[in-house]
Amino acid sequence: MSTYRAEEPALDWAPPPGRMLQRELDARGISQAELAARAGLSTKHVNLVIKGNASLSSDVAVTLEQVLGTPAEFWLSLEAAYQAQEIRAQRRESLASYSEWASKFPRDLLVARRVINARDAATEIVAKLLSLFRVASPSAFEKTWLEPQASYKRSQLHQIDPYLTALWLRLAEIEADDLLTNAAPYDPDALREVAAKLPPLTTMEIADGFREAQRLLLGAGVALVFIPEISSTRICGVSRWVGGHPIIAVTSRYKTFDSFWFTLLHEIAHILMHPRRSTYIDFTGKAQDNTDARESDANSFAEETLIPSAIRSRVIAATTPEEIVNIADHLGISAGVVAGQRAFLTNDWGGAIAKLRSRGDLETELGQVQSQGAWDA
Repeated sequence: MSTYRAEEPALDWAPPPGRMLQRELDARGISQAELAARAGLSTKHVNLVIKGNASLSSDVAVTLEQVLGTPAEFWLSLEAAYQAQEIRAQRRESLASYSEWASKFPRDLLVARRVINARDAATEIVAKLLSLFRVASPSAFEKTWLEPQASYKRSQLHQIDPYLTALWLRLAEIEADDLLTNAAPYDPDALREVAAKLPPLTTMEIADGFREAQRLLLGAGVALVFIPEISSTRICGVSRWVGGHPIIAVTSRYKTFDSFWFTLLHEIAHILMHPRRSTYIDFTGKAQDNTDARESDANSFAEETLIPSAIRSRVIAATTPEEIVNIADHLGISAGVVAGQRAFLTNDWGGAIAKLRSRGDLETELGQVQSQGAWDA
């Protein structure tokens, strides 16, 4: 899947427009004094412009167009490029003071996720982080990425690293952007239909099931993305809005695949049932937090979608793997999902039935699932 790639720096050199003006005068054999006379400007002002001590204004640009026949847009574009270069240089001087902020993001992680290059200097790392988060300063980062975390709805709240949480969320946004270029408008009715189609996908290989879920959700205007876990975030799944589209992002934290499918449906429920623009972060594979009504609602939606309440008593009463397999065949879903739901309903997480729950590393299993490009973990 695509990953943020460190951008090449902007060009560091733009000639002062006065230098180009002097070359033009030399080519034509016109002195500064003669240009001043023709343009109705003082010789001193012409000299200041040529030396770069005075900016080349729109009025002077139009005057040069009249006198030299060179379009005003040419001179103004030179002036704009030169001024931008100067501001960039001033901004780079301030980047060194942001190095402590940048140190909140482990260098090895930034290299692995291709946010920076291995040989980048401290100021380059700062510049690329600011560019990644689309902010101008650490204080702007705090207002844009840290302060909103206080209002995020969290299941099973843990102490987490807010900086790395922001990094993971931003990488998820970038991944979703790739998908959303081809997304249909968000349609809640279509999303409900997609949710009903997900349980049969649990019988597929996890990579194939993920890919098909991704395709179906995109048709409802929802981007499903996979971003490898970042240590100290504890995130399993997130539902949030980017522009006019909801996105669901999942990590490699799941150890059993039925937990992945449960949380996917849990996040779909948040999108369908709860306020737009909210961000919901889940930290456990089961996404359980019965003290929060929204979390309970989302759990109930996922449970009912996977195993209708009319069947639940059979699941609870099952004592052998064979019975679980029979129920799964009847429902058209994987035995691992039924086994996982039974474990939750009975609080019995061991025994022969538990072995039906397929296990694996999503980072490995989904390594070949690509939207565009490839991700590096």
